[in-house]
Formats: sequence, structure tokens, C-alpha cells
Amino acid sequence: MLIKEIEDEVQKCVEASSDELGRYLTAGKQLSPGEVILREKPLAVGPAVFNSNLLCYGCLRIVPNLPLLDLKFPCKICETAIFCSSSCEDRRGLHTTRECEAFTRWGSLKGLSWTEFREILFPLRLWLLQEAEESWSEIMRLEAHLDVRRTTKVWKDRQETVVDVLKRVGLAPKDSDEVLQRICGIIDVNSFELRSPGTLDSSPLRGLYPRAALMTHDCRGNTHLTVDDDLNLTVYASLPIDKGSPILFNYTSSLLGTWERRVFLQEGKYFNCTCAMCQDPQELGAHLSSILCPRCRKEFLGVPRVNPFGRERNWICRSCQKTFSGKLVRSTLDLAQGKIIKCDQSSAKELETLIKDLTRTFHPRHSLLMNLKQKLLGIYREEIANPRARKQILERMLELFKEFVEVLEIVEPGISRLKGIMMYEMHLPMIILANRDYTSREISSDELGHRLEQAAGYLKKSLSMLLLEPATNPEGLLAKRALQEYKTLRQNLEDIRSLPQEKSISSCKKKS
Repeated sequence: MLIKEIEDEVQKCVEASSDELGRYLTAGKQLSPGEVILREKPLAVGPAVFNSNLLCYGCLRIVPNLPLLDLKFPCKICETAIFCSSSCEDRRGLHTTRECEAFTRWGSLKGLSWTEFREILFPLRLWLLQEAEESWSEIMRLEAHLDVRRTTKVWKDRQETVVDVLKRVGLAPKDSDEVLQRICGIIDVNSFELRSPGTLDSSPLRGLYPRAALMTHDCRGNTHLTVDDDLNLTVYASLPIDKGSPILFNYTSSLLGTWERRVFLQEGKYFNCTCAMCQDPQELGAHLSSILCPRCRKEFLGVPRVNPFGRERNWICRSCQKTFSGKLVRSTLDLAQGKIIKCDQSSAKELETLIKDLTRTFHPRHSLLMNLKQKLLGIYREEIANPRARKQILERMLELFKEFVEVLEIVEPGISRLKGIMMYEMHLPMIILANRDYTSREISSDELGHRLEQAAGYLKKSLSMLLLEPATNPEGLLAKRALQEYKTLRQNLEDIRSLPQEKSISSCKKKS
């Protein structure tokens, strides 16, 4: 194995290479949870998706509900009327003078549709870095998997939507196909999904960070990533990492089942994952793919490693050892998807009924059910703001939050943004229920203190994760609020401890 120390990060991360993994990062020293591994500015950032909101391609922020013809702040150089303002371009440095000059040389963007412009912008920004020798060298050293991509639909798509368009409008020469396809491959394989600064929108941006791109994949990972308003990336250790161990990042969504993760990695990143969670039929206890055995109905069928939806009888019950074909499992999943499509997912009652129905077939933590439970929590969150929130719903919320935290402890061990948010949200119904039970004299002050202490524990764990977030992003603002709530909760606990000691209400009821 070849070892090369990364300049300016000698103690934290070391570049390694092997036949199996190619270039990847290892820990240059023992790393503790929350420790910064590396910080990096993007070489380029561009749009990833397009929605009803308009994305300013200069500052890369969302301009909500603004029709195209109403954009009246053109770039001061190329004057294309596609940017929010000239000042944001200069400050962020993402929409550059060289980019404007390229558009100006062509003369106009009126021949491009918004879809075409969106597709070419990120590849164009990398193409224009050829004159920056060091940056271009960094880009070209990244893996593109050209040999695998060459015969796929994605190659043809990039040819039509990127390569041919850039050549048609004169932004790239006629003999640039191979290099442009390589750039597209580098973007697809190595870029990170980002969200527009200051929003909670699903990721509308992608950024290329050459050093961070060397982190190898694991479906659980050992890193936590944050991005600030200037789209600078910080990589933290989410778990203890031994010196010489790989620095790992999960390229997929942690709440997907094994097969969904494998398909994403095979089709988008061109490798088969062999991590511990993918190798275990029960996904280390997460059970995101587990189905109840139709025969004994005591145990769950674990997802097989190979060809899970073929004719082979490779779904095995650990209890009765009965085997089932992947084709039967596929039919079961399709039937469940049909029920989900028909369900009114804005109705808590219908969601609860569907969850109860599907739990007869799937593990309660199956990815289908966890997705439905996320939607259910979205409906129930409105109850928190209601002074007369129903106890039954608060208890159900608490049950769902605990279930999510238990799953996330498996699939996102250590520091986790989603886990931090869930723990913050979980402490709210805990406090409301505890205070109500004390007010109605169902629990003593000692029991109230005990339950509030539990809530404070979750809030403190949440803070340990959310305080790593940049102060101005939504999670950073949530951390600020959580910190104030934690201080108030600690003060309330001090007040409760100063109350006269009471006997347990439940024990008094038993005596009577």
C-alpha cells in the first residue's frame, strides 16, 4: 500500500491507496468524536435539482416563487439576467469572471432552456479550471469510472445534455467529448449533495471537494459533515477512529434497506458494498429490510446478500429455517407499495391504520414503515404547539421518537445530525407529559424530577451533536434554542429539588 501524507493535515488524515479501494483517507492519529479531520473549500458548486423555486446561479440561494421574467438583477459582466445580484457573486466567488467571459464570448444564453443551463453549469465550471493547473490536476486525479460508464444510459444522457450542448453553443471545442465525459463522471462519483444556504430544502446543489471525496464508503460511516453559508465543508470524527483506520462516509441514506443502498451504490458509484451492515441479513439489528416469516410468524426473514428478488429460495427464517423465493418477497413489497400509494398520507388516522396493517407483514423498523412513521411524526408535530395537546398523541410521538433514535444508534452511530434533531424533538413531549402528570398529582415531585432529568439527558446529547453545526444554518439555530431550553430545564430541576420530599404517589395509591 502506498502512503502519502496530505500537506497541512499531516496529523489528522493520510492519503493511502490500494487495488481494492484506489485512493482513500486514513486517520493520521487517534481521533476523538467531534474532532475536526479536515476543512475544505469547494473547487466548484452547481445545481443538482430544479424545482418550483428559482435557484440564483450566482450566489446559489433559492429565490422563492420568482418567475423567470421577473429576474431584474443581471450579472454585471455577462448581463444574462440569471443572477440575483452582482454583489453576492463577488462575495461568494462561485460565479466567476472567467465563467461570465465564457458566456460573453458566445454572445447570449437565450438559446438555452433552463433545463439545459442547469445541466451544463457544474461541468462548465470544472472545464474552465483547466487554466488553474493545480486545481485541474486535483480534479483529473479523481475517479470517474469511465470504462464502466461508457456503455450505460448515463453516458448517453451526459452526451446529449452536457457534451453536445456545450459544443453546440461554442463553450467547448469539437474534440472535447472524452474530457467532458470524464468531468461528468467525476461529478457523479465524487460530488457531495448540499442544500442552498439557510434553507431546509432537499439538496438543490452539489459541490466538489477533492480531499473529502477520498473518504471511502461505509453504510454507517465514522464521520459527520457540516457545510457553512459559504459552502465550506468540515469533516468531523463521529466515532473514535484509530490511527491508520479508514475515514468513512456513508454515500447513501442511512434509513434505506440493504437492497436500496446496494442499487444506489452500484448504479451511481459503481461498486458493491461489503460493509458489516450489508453483510448481515438483519442489518446489525436495524431490520430495515426484514419481513415476518409467513410460516411460523415468530421470526423475520433477513435480506440475502445476492439476488434478493430472483427465483432462488434464499430468504431464510432463523426460527423455522423455512426458505422463500425472492420473487415472493418482491410481490409482497409491491403489494405494500400499492397500499401506501392509495393511503391518504395527510391523515394521521389512515397512516396509523396502514402502519398497523403493514406491521403484520414487515418488521416495525422496515424502511417502508420508518418512512410512513416520519410522515406521521410530521402531522403530530403540530400537536406540540397546542396547549391542549392530547396525551395519547404525545405518548405516541414519544414512542415514535424513541424508535427512531434506537434505529439511528445502529445506522448512524456516534454523532449524527438526524439523531440530534430527533433527540431534541423527543425531549419536548417528555417535559409536557411529566408536567401534566405532576399537575394532576399522578406523580410526586421526585418522579417529576426523575422524568425531567431524563428529558435533560436527551437534550444534552442533542446539543453535543447540533453544536457542531454552523451557527447560521437551521440546525445551528436549533442548537442555540436548545441551549437556552437546556439552561431553563436545569434551573427547573434545581427548583424541584428544593421542594419538600414527597412520597411516591403510586406507592400511596397502592397502600390505600
